[in-house]
Amino acid sequence: MPIDTLLTIAGAASAFLLIAGMTAGRVRSDWRMWPAPPVGSLKSFTFWTLFRILNIVVLILASERFLATPSGPILPLRITLAAVSSVAGVAYLYTLWSLGRNATYCQASGLETSGIYRWTRNPQYATAILAFATLGLAAWSWDATLLACALIIVYAMMATTEEPWLEARYGRAYLEYKSQVPRFFNIRHAIGEMRALLAHRIPAFANSHRGKR
Repeated sequence: MPIDTLLTIAGAASAFLLIAGMTAGRVRSDWRMWPAPPVGSLKSFTFWTLFRILNIVVLILASERFLATPSGPILPLRITLAAVSSVAGVAYLYTLWSLGRNATYCQASGLETSGIYRWTRNPQYATAILAFATLGLAAWSWDATLLACALIIVYAMMATTEEPWLEARYGRAYLEYKSQVPRFFNIRHAIGEMRALLAHRIPAFANSHRGKR
């Protein structure tokens, strides 16, 4: 059996089990596989194994499909999408580093609200969704594109499924944070943040300039 077919089967099976498992966890809490149960448990091992398989399959398959068709009328668009995906991928790695290993693996590490978390409650999911959406489109292949769509659904479900868990863990502090910062990204919120930043920095610059005179 061709390796591409094996990858497609593995990715499709992982996506189905992840989506089904998270859906079941919303129905019954004892079936919950995300947020991941304690490290070392069977549920935790199952979730992270399936999740990593799906991510790796999409990366390999979409990259292979993109490189296998280096010509065509929409090649400039595909190259642009691939470039956006690369930038979003780097941003995703940065957000993982910013959050830290413990919080990434659902261990108590405190509620993070500074830095990039002032713009979005879920920078990992926001950047990952952008990265895989553009990569899936750049691949321009039914199998890679569909698996990328399935992975995006998984990331979106992770974001919505973990909110009750965060509310229970951090209480009022998270509820206040949730009311102020959007789940993924909000243009109006970004404009407001930029205006506040400029309003703070421009007077400071003016004062320092007067001081030099």
